[in-house]
Amino acid sequence: FEGEIYTPSGLPFARPHTRQTKVMNEKIMNHLIDTVVEKAKKASRFGFDLLILDISNDNIVGHFMAPGFNHRTDQWGGSYENRFRLAHIIVNKIREAIGEDFVLELRVSATLGVEETYSFDEMLKFLKSIENKIDIVNIVTGMDEYHDGNVKLCPPIFEKHMLNYEVAKKIKETCKVIVNVSGAIMNLNEAEKMLADNVADLILIGRSIVADPYMPKKILAGKEDDVVPCIRCNNCYHIATEHFNTCCSVNPRIYRENRVPLKLEKTVHPQKIVIIGAGPAGLKTALTAYEKGHHVTIIDENDDIGGALIQATKGELKQDLAAYLHYLRTQVKKSSIKLILRTTATKELIQKEQPDVLIIAIGAKAIVPKIKGIDCDNVLMAADFLDRGFEQASQKTTILGAGSIGCEIALELANMGKEINLIEMSDTLAKNGNELYRVSLLQHILNHPHIHIMTKSQCIEVMEKACLVKTKDKILTIPHNEFIIAVGYRQDIKTVYQYFDIVPETRYVGDCKRVASVTEAVTEGYFLGASL
Repeated sequence: FEGEIYTPSGLPFARPHTRQTKVMNEKIMNHLIDTVVEKAKKASRFGFDLLILDISNDNIVGHFMAPGFNHRTDQWGGSYENRFRLAHIIVNKIREAIGEDFVLELRVSATLGVEETYSFDEMLKFLKSIENKIDIVNIVTGMDEYHDGNVKLCPPIFEKHMLNYEVAKKIKETCKVIVNVSGAIMNLNEAEKMLADNVADLILIGRSIVADPYMPKKILAGKEDDVVPCIRCNNCYHIATEHFNTCCSVNPRIYRENRVPLKLEKTVHPQKIVIIGAGPAGLKTALTAYEKGHHVTIIDENDDIGGALIQATKGELKQDLAAYLHYLRTQVKKSSIKLILRTTATKELIQKEQPDVLIIAIGAKAIVPKIKGIDCDNVLMAADFLDRGFEQASQKTTILGAGSIGCEIALELANMGKEINLIEMSDTLAKNGNELYRVSLLQHILNHPHIHIMTKSQCIEVMEKACLVKTKDKILTIPHNEFIIAVGYRQDIKTVYQYFDIVPETRYVGDCKRVASVTEAVTEGYFLGASL
């Protein structure tokens, strides 16, 4: 208000990027109430059909409700009645202002998803008390600028699908209102389930519409297999990316509408394109070039297409990425892209195919650290471990490297009841993940009873049943049944170079160019394919 942030008790606002605030007084409170009521009146007079009153997330009303944010001892703090007084006043005044026949949808957070929050029982009590004042409850969980609550509002892969199923069900059972629910409802089947189970009446979808804005039209047309699935990376969220490189991993058009057309224009000079490698970069390049009208051939050594995604989609945490891999495979199958699988791309084979353009998308090679005993029989590279499957994992495993791959394997195994030692040289877990990914990961991994984390630590020797780990002040013997290496990847420049000088126009894309993420692979693949 007038350039200052006000909260119920003047506590610092937001996390981790906190800002100083002032204590809300009744004069400002009444002014804001009057302003909101006047806006509601104008919306009603203008002719809108529905008004959404949002008191969820970081809203000042939610702060008054929450005892951890509201330390007041006057009529606005302390008891449930006092803390929810402002919410009651606003709802009642707005209903009075817009009349009985105007549809009022109230958006609330079931809880704020942080330790300072009110309880869900208190929110349910409030909703029951105003059920005759509202028509629709729009239910979410969490906050926005409190990142520990944001991961409940916009759940990354570490949170379950249909996150608000149970709270929506309770509201539906308790209150005579229409229930609108969101929170990691990622596909048509999940939306249909919540409706069929009478958990909700309306389904609110966010990130999936970012991944594919035509999701509803494709489903209505019976083209569900053509829907590009969201992988819940949260790169579309400015907070996750700290306002840098905000994008969508699977939709290169988002934030680039001036560079990426809705539909690619067909080429007037179709070319023969040969792509070596069927990972995410190679597949996106192939599908984009095919969309432009080129004749595309993919050569890959594996039995199926997918490249690094084949291992990356293993485990319960990776069902969203697995859906994207299924989408890519489906699109290739529906195209006339030629596949040459279980085949090494030799110079002779490439010359036989006679391409106009050769694209190298062979991925990267895993780094094997130079550690004594690293060649023991029970030492596995992360990709080999994932290929073998989680069901064959040993009871006690040491993982070297706490990037996203190492952390995700650790969490999957720990959730199965396995004992995990996670060793990392730096002081940061999953440094390659975005802000919200790390926050959510840490919530699940730091206090997990089966995961023992050692940062700023170095493995100096691997033995059959143990390894030696050097910490800041001592050397520890860590027992294990298996040892997994997950220290990262590097470009295989030597292999890339062998494919040059075969075809005049030769490009390379994806991890063989620069080890990165699915986001970069898909984006680079699109722009390369579109440029041909």
